[in-house]
This record gives sequence, C-alpha cells and structure tokens, in this order.
Amino acid sequence: MHDRKTNIGPSNDGYVTRRAVLAGIGALTVSDLGGTIGTAAGSGESEAGTASPTGSSFPEATEIESAVDDVMIQRIGDTTPGATVAIVRSDGPVLIKGYGDADVDSDTPVQASKTAFRVGSVGKLVTWTAVMQGVEQGVLDLDEDVNRYLDDSEVTVPETYEEPVTLRHLGTHTAGFESAIDPDVVADWDAIVPLETVLVDQMPPRVRPPGELVGYSNYGAALAGHIVAEAHDTTFEEYVQSEIFEPLNMTHSTFAQPVPDDSPGNIAAGHTRDGDGFQTVDTVYINMRPAGSMTATARDLAAFMRVHLGAGTVDNRRVLQTDTVRVMHDQHHVRHPAVTNWRYGFHEYGHPDAGVLGHSGATVHFSSHLVLVPASDVGIFVNYNSNSSEHPPPGTVIDEILAVCGLQSSSTEPTPTAQPGSRERAETVAGGYSLSSLPQSGPLQVIDVLEHVSVEPAAQNRLRTVTLAGNTRQWVETDPYVYHEVDGNDVLAFEVRDGEVERMYMASEPTGVYQPVPAHERQLVTGSILGVSLAGFGLSLAGWGRQCARQTWKQYRTETDSVTEGEHTE
Repeated sequence: MHDRKTNIGPSNDGYVTRRAVLAGIGALTVSDLGGTIGTAAGSGESEAGTASPTGSSFPEATEIESAVDDVMIQRIGDTTPGATVAIVRSDGPVLIKGYGDADVDSDTPVQASKTAFRVGSVGKLVTWTAVMQGVEQGVLDLDEDVNRYLDDSEVTVPETYEEPVTLRHLGTHTAGFESAIDPDVVADWDAIVPLETVLVDQMPPRVRPPGELVGYSNYGAALAGHIVAEAHDTTFEEYVQSEIFEPLNMTHSTFAQPVPDDSPGNIAAGHTRDGDGFQTVDTVYINMRPAGSMTATARDLAAFMRVHLGAGTVDNRRVLQTDTVRVMHDQHHVRHPAVTNWRYGFHEYGHPDAGVLGHSGATVHFSSHLVLVPASDVGIFVNYNSNSSEHPPPGTVIDEILAVCGLQSSSTEPTPTAQPGSRERAETVAGGYSLSSLPQSGPLQVIDVLEHVSVEPAAQNRLRTVTLAGNTRQWVETDPYVYHEVDGNDVLAFEVRDGEVERMYMASEPTGVYQPVPAHERQLVTGSILGVSLAGFGLSLAGWGRQCARQTWKQYRTETDSVTEGEHTE
C-alpha cells in the first residue's frame, strides 16, 4: 500500500467548523454477509454477531444491521462516498460493516475488516490508553511534573506558572497551553520530522495555570505520546504497535506515516466534493502523530472498544487491569456539574446524565466518531472517508444508532426553575463569549471570532443565544444560572461571582470553556481583528491555515445568508 503526496488542505477535529461530534454471548462468532445496500451505497462487507444481548430491550443484531443500513444508505453517495461502522458489546461484535466506496476512482468497495481509514483524533484514545499502561506499570504518574520524564529529551515545558503541567492535565486538556488547531499537517511524507523536533519547534505558550479550564490541545496529546516513548525508551509508533495493537490483534492499525507497504488490506482514499459526487485526493501527514495520525479498520476499532467495555481484556488478551480502566473512565476534570466533563482522554457525550463517553476525530479528508456506553455495555464507531463542512459529521449517525439501540435520552420539555429572579439572572449573563479551545492569536483567530456566542434575554424569562453565523437557540432556566435547550438536550451553565460572569459552559462543547468578551472589545474583535485575520490568512504561505480559514469563511457566509433570508421572511 502506498500513500500519495498532495497539496495541503484544511484539517480539523470537528472543532474548526463547529458542526458542532456511541454482542454476543460466549465465543465470538461472525458470518460474512457480503451484503449490498443498494446501488447508491455500493458494496458493503459485514460481520454480524450471533448475540443474545443482555437486556431484553436491546435489539437483536439482525434488527440493528437493518436499521443501520437504512441510516447509512441516506449518507453514502451524498454525505460521503464510503464509511465503516462497528457496534460491539464487551464479549463480541454486534455489527462490523463497510458501506460504499473506499476509492471512487477504482470503484473499490469498503471492507470493514480490511479497509483502513484515517481516524483522526479518535486515535488519541489509544495514546491515553498507552499513558494509563505506564501508570499501571509504575513508570508514569498522572500527577507528576511532566518534565520529570523529559530528562533525556530536548523538550522542556517552561515553568511559566508555579503549578507544573502533569499527565492528568494533558489527558483532560487543562494544561493551559494556548490552543492551536493545526497538529502540524504537512503535504509530503518527506516533510515528516521526529516527534521530539516538532514538540520543540511547535511548543505553544502557557497562557493559563494548569487545571484551571479546558482548552483542547493537539500539542498536549502529542507531548503525552512522546512521554510514553521516553518512559519506555522507544518510539511512540513502536510502543503502541507492540503493547496495544499486537496484543489486540489490531493487524490493520498503525500510527506510522506513510502506512508501511507490507501492511495487510488496503487504505481508503480521502475524498472531497466534486459537484454532485466525490473525487479522490492525495494523502497528507500529521507531524504530531500521537494526536491524530492513526490508520485503522472498523474491526480493529471494535477490538479497542471491547477493551474499554471489557475491563481491559479482549478474548482473554489483557492490555489494562480492571482498576486501570475504572480510573481512566472516572471523572478527572469537572468543568461544571451541570454539563459534560472530562474522564481521562474521553469526554462525556450527549446529555450530561447519560453516562456516555466519546471522542470525535477528523483529518483533512476523513472524519470519525467513537462512543462507549459502559453501563449498557455498548460501543459504537463510525468513520467516513470524507470531511465535508456542508454535511453532518459521523456524530449524527452515532445519535441515530444510539436511538435504535434505545440508549438515547429523548428530548423533554424542561421544567423552569421555581426560584424568583430569572429575568435578573438572564440580564446578568447577557453578553458575548469566546471559546477557549479556539486560537486567540494569529491568522486562525478568525475562527474564534466566527464562533463567538452572543447571549441575550428572551421572552418568558428565557435566554437566546446567537452565533455570528446566525445559529439561534432558546434556553429555559431549570436552576439558577443553568439552562436547558428548548426542543433539544443541550445544557448551558454559567459560573457567576459577585454578579459577574466568569465562565459559560455548554454541554455540547466539552473541548473548551466560553469566557466573556468585554463589551469594549467586541467591536475591535469583530471589526479590526476579523479584518486583520482575513488579510493574514489571505496572504499567508501556510497552506493549511489559508485553506482552513477560507473554507470556514465560505461556510460562514453561506449559513449567514441563509439565516438572514429566513429572518427577513418572518
């Protein structure tokens, strides 16, 4: 298998465009159904479990396959040319199936057990699992200064604050590094440099004390992978290959770039929109490998999910102790009790009370999503070989599968708080807010500007939130300074001290925290900074930044025009 070279394009983790992102009994038995789900979907290879799932309310495997086929046939050829889906219980797969084309040029069908996709930041979960192996072995400690593990490395985290950065901070994205979206994407494989070099050259400044708030960090994940390698005196790629992939028989998985020629199976091509269809594009590469360079099949991700559902084992092959899995799945950082918070490497997904863990992922031309529902012993993974800002990401398929499995909390009418003062509280929280997980400086600051959220009081003591792109939602206060979305399951919460808002939290945005934008800065932010940023990325020679910003701005303009027309007709 050979990767190809390309011009560089935009990359995101589901956070750039903010389109915003979850069996069997006894021995594993699968059957090759070799099914097809219609001409538009192309050929799809599947493996279905013979399970009798625990709990009579959980559908049989054949029912789930039929329902997923119905969901996917709506996406194949429209949202993406190809996809893979894996649904598992701890003791075996419920469904592992490929849909559509791995490569539209050659009409190669996706085979779930053989066709490897780029999984983007879902691969970070492997990185955090490797960290927990080191903790279990006593060679790493979640609460030690990371510099302790960098004595023989050129990488040193500066002592900007009294509190040191720890592995717990890295695994919850609370290290306090300035957020940067680009995980150092490069166009050619010969531009790949040693991980240590990337971490030295691309180290972002420390802009806040560690542990203070969440700000999603590709750099932090890459640093954690480097620490794993340093602790075991090997490379990160070699470590996960020998200690995770091989024990789990994940034979089609690798963080290596390019994918080795002797790897089994085939690699799905990335695709981009071409009119009403898709065209293949060449591969790009990620220098911060532990943050997103993983390539894997749905079958391999099924094994990985089963580890986390099965207390560290798959078919009697153990890679984590039971207590280690429990610790990893415990809460490690609470943003706010009313919203989604961080486990170790996983964030909570969906409604804050649902008990669902997840992580989204994307590269330039691939997108993915993985969720676990430990209490129900279910894992779900969906991967596309496209990443279009014009269509919903794989998380929407996850939600539909959760609903099929009876695991999705339904939208209910929120009950307004009985405590007086709702209008006054709404007026207190009114203002503009900026997300901590988006760039606050440089040309890509425009993305943060476009994602500012304006909060204002609305009728019936409700709140109204509006983005610059025109996304409008209504919220009902259910507890003081806690609001539930009208006709939805999202939750908004504010941290208020002495009558001033310090932070705003949104359940659907676990990757960051919203901070107030002072009123006197708003015109500057939306005027001069926006203008400078657009000029900056327009002139920039950094292809990733230029194309990412252009793509984001194009999407913003399209959505704004559409919303504006709708408002004029009301």
